[in-house]
Amino acid sequence: MALFDKQEMVLENVIRDMSEGVIAIGFDGVIIFSNPSAGRIMGIPPDKMSGRTFLNIFMEDESNDAFSQMVIDAVYDKKNTHNEIVPFHSGDTVRQLHMVSSCLYDGEEPVGIIIVLDDITELSELKIEYARQVTSLLDSLVGALSTAIDARSPYNANHTRNMVHYAESFLDYLEQTNNDWKFDENHRRAFLMSVWLHDVGKLAVPLEIMDKPTRLGPAFTDIQKRFTEMSLLDRIALLEGKINEGAYKTKKLEREQTLAFIERINRANFLTDEEFASIQKLSEKTYVNEQGEKLPWLTDGELTDLRIRKGTLTDDERAIMQSHVTVTEHILGQVDFPAIYAQVPAWASAHHEQLNGKGYPHHLTEPDIPREVRLLTILDVFDALTAKDRPYKTPMPPEKALGILHSMAQEGAVDDGILALYESSKAWEDMEENR
Repeated sequence: MALFDKQEMVLENVIRDMSEGVIAIGFDGVIIFSNPSAGRIMGIPPDKMSGRTFLNIFMEDESNDAFSQMVIDAVYDKKNTHNEIVPFHSGDTVRQLHMVSSCLYDGEEPVGIIIVLDDITELSELKIEYARQVTSLLDSLVGALSTAIDARSPYNANHTRNMVHYAESFLDYLEQTNNDWKFDENHRRAFLMSVWLHDVGKLAVPLEIMDKPTRLGPAFTDIQKRFTEMSLLDRIALLEGKINEGAYKTKKLEREQTLAFIERINRANFLTDEEFASIQKLSEKTYVNEQGEKLPWLTDGELTDLRIRKGTLTDDERAIMQSHVTVTEHILGQVDFPAIYAQVPAWASAHHEQLNGKGYPHHLTEPDIPREVRLLTILDVFDALTAKDRPYKTPMPPEKALGILHSMAQEGAVDDGILALYESSKAWEDMEENR
């Protein structure tokens, strides 16, 4: 037997015994050869393939269009190797096939293509399960991190969890109503992750600012002690005959009224012009201590706190609080997110931006704010207004919160179209029933 014949016999035996399937197809579409593994993988015995055209065997089954298209591409593009993973349907079985095609030569003459098939179904299933486990781990870690962030403050314990609930209900509504904006599974997962992580930057905000329930915070206790000291000094002055009973009673009444006024302003949601003017007058009030020093009724810091027009934070404290979105942007920017989560850092860190450019930190305007961020902003504002665990404000019913959001929409701050969808979804209703 000639050496060439021996090599050909060895090669034929190797191809026949390969675990990978091998199919050779001529340029006329006729299947020249297929090994037993190809028959096993495709569910078609080799003797049923050899000598028949590719068209007659495969092209009639539309479920295998991806497989057929690769073969067609290989025929028309003879110069290049084709390498793809495609599904292949054989009865009720669907296999994932790794296909590699190359040109088949007779000497230097191209006569067809040869395709090598590898059944990677089991490997694909293992990869899918591994991906599911990794995704589950990622979800649980993100949820735990978010819970830890909220748990830093007893006044903010349910904020993110509430927002995720509203988001899930809203996305379900889009799906149920077949809205043009409905999210596919990957889009949904990415958006929900941005909700879970939107406040991660609050890890850097001091608790005395994040948990500040009143304008004065602990300073109110200092004022009470100071007013008690003034009362005792006046009592001593009365006993020593330095002031009379009438003057003593007048000063006592003024202190009591002032302290009551300070306590009311300390907890007020808003400060009127009249109240602001009254605080200004308090800056002129002084007393003399036991050492003969002339001291103010209220320190400069206390006066600054009381002059806060809205909320409980001074301008400096508000700047620190607002910095949480910049920190969120920085933290999430360090994470190597998988492709489906690539937008999470941008979405999460922009939830305080407004369409009219008056938000923060980058003062983005409508063209630069994705719809996902606009939705996230509405969810954040809605929960902040309706939350029942904030000591510095009275919770609003959903209808009133929606009214404020509509006012914001009229001012150009939030998206009125998304707000209308959110209102129609009633995403908060089942939570209200269970609270």
